[in-house]
Amino acid sequence: MMFSSSQIRQQIFSAVRAVIPTGRLCLYRTDANLEPCDFRFDDGDTRWIPVYPRFAHLDPFHPRHFGQHRNSVFSSAQGAGTTAQREAYLRGFLQPMGMSFKMEAFLRDPEGCIVGGVRLSRPSEMGEFRLDEVAVLRGLQPLISSVWCSSIARPEPMLPDLTPRESEVFHRLLVGQSNKQIALELSMALPTVKTHVKSILYKADRPNRVALIARYR
Repeated sequence: MMFSSSQIRQQIFSAVRAVIPTGRLCLYRTDANLEPCDFRFDDGDTRWIPVYPRFAHLDPFHPRHFGQHRNSVFSSAQGAGTTAQREAYLRGFLQPMGMSFKMEAFLRDPEGCIVGGVRLSRPSEMGEFRLDEVAVLRGLQPLISSVWCSSIARPEPMLPDLTPRESEVFHRLLVGQSNKQIALELSMALPTVKTHVKSILYKADRPNRVALIARYR
């Protein structure tokens, strides 16, 4: 049985949450420069997406720090950068987003190159990730990497004749994002998103987004 990329993402989210209590989960790809991109998250909170680029240079778990590292799973205390940089990232970015602790698993292809990551975050009341939880994620990392590589290697479902902007909206519709979430993530006016959604439904010959997801997800 073949699974779509969105289904694989949901399976990864479910597998991680089943064994590690987490406040928020994020999956992302990396580009040729090891920059994180195509963020997908399990709680629908998109507030941090336009904010993150201002703090990316402080991110102690940015993939650029770990491309040559043998390990692939790290908790908050194991991040890169100086103490001052980590503190600036925590106070300037994580805490305003309601989180205080992080754990990262880098997903690697068969050659060992980072092709994505799983980012786990917790609010202060949940406490830091324990050593045994780090060990659990380290045990899962090879399997998640293998599944993730198969996901990014498989072409995403596409409709013919979509404009580049419609394609971006289309993929976000398939993971269940609302019009407001799409507008925020793509820095697009809400009426423009609604126009794109209407055009996509027309081209797909589907009456609504539920029918669209059932066909293409």
